[in-house]
Amino acid sequence: MQIHFHKPDLHDWKKKLKHPMVVCFLVAFGLNLFVETMSRCSLFGAFEYLFTNPLVFLYNTVIIAATLSITLLFRKRTFAMTFVSLLWIIIGITDFVLLQFRTTPFTAVDILMVKSAIEIWQYYLSVFQLVLIAAAVVLLIIGLIFLWKKTKRVTGKLSYIKVLAFCGITFLSSFFLTEAGLKTTLLAANFGNLADAFHDYGLPYCFVNSIINTGIDKPKHYSSDVVNQIVNAVEEGVVVKPSDIVPTEEPVATPTPTPSPTPTIVPEETLDSHPNIIMVQLESFFDPAHITGVTFTSDPVPVYRNLVNNYSSGYLNVPSVGAGTANTEFEIITGMNLDFFGPGEYPYKTILQETTCESVNFNLKTLDYTTHAIHNNTGTFYDRNKIFSQLGFDTFTSIEYMNNIERTPLGWAKDEVLIGEIDKALKDSEGQDFIYTISVQGHGSYPTEPILENPEIDITIPEHLSSDLYYPLLYYVNQIHEMDDFIADLIDYIDSLSEDTILIMYGDHLPGFKLDASDLDNESLFQTQYVMYSNFPMETIHKDLESYQLYSYVLERLGISVGLIPKLHQTQQDSEVYLDELKILEYDMLYGDLDCYDGVNPNVATNLQMGIDPITINNVQLIPVNDTENENICIVTGDNFTPYSKI
Repeated sequence: MQIHFHKPDLHDWKKKLKHPMVVCFLVAFGLNLFVETMSRCSLFGAFEYLFTNPLVFLYNTVIIAATLSITLLFRKRTFAMTFVSLLWIIIGITDFVLLQFRTTPFTAVDILMVKSAIEIWQYYLSVFQLVLIAAAVVLLIIGLIFLWKKTKRVTGKLSYIKVLAFCGITFLSSFFLTEAGLKTTLLAANFGNLADAFHDYGLPYCFVNSIINTGIDKPKHYSSDVVNQIVNAVEEGVVVKPSDIVPTEEPVATPTPTPSPTPTIVPEETLDSHPNIIMVQLESFFDPAHITGVTFTSDPVPVYRNLVNNYSSGYLNVPSVGAGTANTEFEIITGMNLDFFGPGEYPYKTILQETTCESVNFNLKTLDYTTHAIHNNTGTFYDRNKIFSQLGFDTFTSIEYMNNIERTPLGWAKDEVLIGEIDKALKDSEGQDFIYTISVQGHGSYPTEPILENPEIDITIPEHLSSDLYYPLLYYVNQIHEMDDFIADLIDYIDSLSEDTILIMYGDHLPGFKLDASDLDNESLFQTQYVMYSNFPMETIHKDLESYQLYSYVLERLGISVGLIPKLHQTQQDSEVYLDELKILEYDMLYGDLDCYDGVNPNVATNLQMGIDPITINNVQLIPVNDTENENICIVTGDNFTPYSKI
């Protein structure tokens, strides 16, 4: 008997590899490798990820294949697959570009930030780079048009049943693999650190997750009874126990309240009236001495260092690094924890577009405070001109309403102008004021070449850090030194006031340098520092905080307890379910049934006034220049014009 071995036919293999469904997975594999190369800024890093975490890599390949599977429904299949592939390539390249300026990866929410990004492109891109980008976009469009015309149509009868089945299988596989990954902790639904999540779980999953996973998921134990239980506890100052928020089938009697421990922070003295409260969010501000091994010819921040050492201060854990000012701002103003929202989400661009939110402003208004916002940058950035109404500000002075603005070499407004604007806000009302001030001088992107003439402070970079850090850090250090001078002048101004005033300053996030946590002596990229200064006596207490706890802590130091969120922070930090309570309240206020307010939102959007001083026209005069040709000059006179005023 003869045994015949079938010799593999190379032509058959080539034919199988050209099968559209096989092509989908091969292209998806290549695209996944590309986007991970971009995400890690390294081809070697992408291959390391492939071999050290193959299951997650293959899972992300399935996600991309699912998006490509739809292209099999089109006659011009090659064009459709190329178009979808280009979308993934653009996502990868965009992620790579953004990582050069910040440490936060590209998420779907960034697409909503396009308008804000256009406003500040000149600070990050040169005209030449912008021309190159425009040329690339034009060539891409021309290329797609050419491909559309040249691509051959699939002839014959399309097997829509097979294609739809394939699409269904890939999408269902993505869904079930996601569920399996979450249950086995191979994946995570919410990310504490977005950059780490992109490295651990892959760009495709994280990006798609940022599209689908927005807002706050309904808490497991959310109900009217649980919300009321929490509200009653914070109003009475008792600590909630885990059993208090776990629903039971049978109604139970209200548990005996557990007295809350005596607050560790109490006001130093009883004030005749509540003081003015001024918060200053310092752009990208932190003490560069925390970078291990870097030395300076003189102290960049002597004033701030003295304040931190001698007045109430501590580390502040913030939700972002390198960018994301609005998210630190959101946590500070609302007292809400951003971790409960979708990955990379900006509430300014999502939920706050449609609803108001409990905030320090609305709460202080119950004590007759007037609330002001001040920012030496454009008012439309992050849609602040709309969102600040939703957050309860009465006035908002953006750079369009300021005069005598000095600029940094990169074109950002210097912070010294803010003192005069704070003074205007304080003098604008007779009672107490809350003033939220947002600085901008320390903003990046930082230059990679020398642009400072005779910098006041020079630096030395240690060997364990890249020498590429020298020029960016040199520029940054000299800018925050000027910000430190601004802080000194602001302290002098506070001391000159006849009204009791407390000043709270903090950095919104670390600057966008390519540093690891191990490069910092506090070993955290998500910590800045805050300091509290007052022109009346207060005990010095050093305490580390989350940024969403800061304003509640300040109010507690002043003996103020208003609003549900501050009361929760002030009474529940010793509760085992402290964060569960916070999430339930956040969900109820923004997405739920408003049970905490008996179903009616008491926070009504303000009629936000832009600027303090009204801009008025007193006279319009036409002066003839050439009588024969009827040419005139129009002269408009009035009050409080600024360089941004337009006729």
